[in-house]
Amino acid sequence: MKKAIKVISLIVFILIITGFFTIKTLTKTRNGQLNTYIAANLKLDKILNSKLSNDKSIKELRQYLNTQSTKWSNKPIPFSNIKNTTIQMDSQKIPVRIYTPEGGYNLPIIIYSHGGFWIGGTLDAYENVCRKLSQNTKAILISVDYRLAPENPFPDGINDVYNVLQWTYKNAEGINGDKKHIVLAGDSSGGNISAAVSLMARDKNGPPIACQILIYPSTNIFELNSKSWSYFASKFNLSIEDMEKYTSLYVPKKEDRKNPYASPLLAKDFSKLPDTLIITAEIDPLRDEGEAYGKKLKEAGTQADITRYKGVVHGFVSMDKITNKSDEALNQISSYIQKESRK
Repeated sequence: MKKAIKVISLIVFILIITGFFTIKTLTKTRNGQLNTYIAANLKLDKILNSKLSNDKSIKELRQYLNTQSTKWSNKPIPFSNIKNTTIQMDSQKIPVRIYTPEGGYNLPIIIYSHGGFWIGGTLDAYENVCRKLSQNTKAILISVDYRLAPENPFPDGINDVYNVLQWTYKNAEGINGDKKHIVLAGDSSGGNISAAVSLMARDKNGPPIACQILIYPSTNIFELNSKSWSYFASKFNLSIEDMEKYTSLYVPKKEDRKNPYASPLLAKDFSKLPDTLIITAEIDPLRDEGEAYGKKLKEAGTQADITRYKGVVHGFVSMDKITNKSDEALNQISSYIQKESRK
């Protein structure tokens, strides 16, 4: 009996040690430690779903990206006043979804550009994020269904968002908004587009922007050479090969990727840009270029706040099912916009 107990105890001890080192291996990276619960979910998902292959059609790629963007998201919170409409500017019809919180007028306005690596993403996929931002901030939110590559390559999507910015400035009062407090916000490729539209508005002497919110933005698609790309590509995030595929669909000619509207980090002039909040994820290939953009803004005299959320990966703001850091980031964004609207 004693011998059996010793054998069972030894087996349990071995399983505990094995489990400890498995978890440690699973969560440890070259530059930070991933949250254990997130790591377990993402690892299992990676086992169950094969890596993107080069022969996938655009339709299949979009379906994959759209599924990934909602996989770890809870059911959208209740929100009563949502309107789907179309904005027409310069003969271009741009579908948008407008979220208006209960009560109030002369409200801040958030123009939101979704992620999806320029080739994917939908208004529906970002429903929960947009509802929360509008409700928490007490701001009108306009989610833009901008044109996607490769059918509509660079700079079509940027032009759509810029046109929405112009329309919003002209029609703010009609939607109970305040044209003096228009915010540009977006995540990933949407963060890239928001940064580009801020540059465009400055260059064209366009509508004033109160502030911009860039959530783990892509800021340099010409070269994927930051340390975070070497640290984190492929393990729990996208690979360099996949990113190069997306950027080639968005901006086919590599030299064109040096354009600051494609790669905002490569701009020569960072002055006279709006106050900026940059949210990055610690375990994210795009981390360093997002933070580098914030530093460039600071050096040019722009007020830029940079927050790195530890233990999370790219896309975490849409992952409220597996991490509370999602709501922490959205609450920080809402507080930041409210503070800016009081200036």
